[in-house]
Amino acid sequence: MNKAIGIILAVIVIVGGIYFFTRTPSQDLSDNTQTTDTTQTVSTQGRVVFSVTDAAANMSTISEINMQITSVDVHSIVDGWVTVSTTPRTFSLLKLNAEKRSDLLAEVSANTGTYDQVRLAVSSVAVIMKDGTTKIAKLPSGVLKINTTIVVKANDTASVNFDFLASKSLVVTGNGTYIFAPVVKTETRSSAGVTVNANNVVIIVNGRIDNTNSVGMDIDGNVKLDFEVDKTKKIEFNADGSIKIPGLESSS
Repeated sequence: MNKAIGIILAVIVIVGGIYFFTRTPSQDLSDNTQTTDTTQTVSTQGRVVFSVTDAAANMSTISEINMQITSVDVHSIVDGWVTVSTTPRTFSLLKLNAEKRSDLLAEVSANTGTYDQVRLAVSSVAVIMKDGTTKIAKLPSGVLKINTTIVVKANDTASVNFDFLASKSLVVTGNGTYIFAPVVKTETRSSAGVTVNANNVVIIVNGRIDNTNSVGMDIDGNVKLDFEVDKTKKIEFNADGSIKIPGLESSS
């Protein structure tokens, strides 16, 4: 009898040992694996900072040129046109030039991807003369559309700097009124180091330059690469307030 009990105990020990050494460890790790998978997040947005500067030379009879931009839109093949800012901002272009600085236009979060155009709504341009008088410059178009390349990466910063060349943009007509046909240099960077201080001054360092170009607006409001209105041409206003160059068919 004792011999039979001993045999049974031996069999139990052997079977238990086989189970212990051959069982699969994946069951013990499954909970940890699920926790890791569920806590992973994938960012789909990056930071984009838009800024405005003026590197053009000052003009002797003018003390200020104040330009107001009311909205910023960007365009991509995937999303089409997307409005990223509707906060109006006014820029004193000659002050930016004198202080050699860039001021904040917009700081936004945008979906990752590549954007191929940016659109600015310019609502007004006030020209303040050194004698204290103010003249409102006429805009051929209040919409400035620029082809460029903005690369937005997840958890990264892209920069878009618009350098409005005031001295090239401002045109005087025969009767002394002003037209503001923007001439703008644009530079975009990805993975840039961008800081914005308490006074909304933007400082951009490093990063990869993705695109630089210069565009100008004609009197019809069309934006063209490497263009500026010929100031040697006589420019006048039609009776309806539109702009014309006598002898040319086109008018805005």
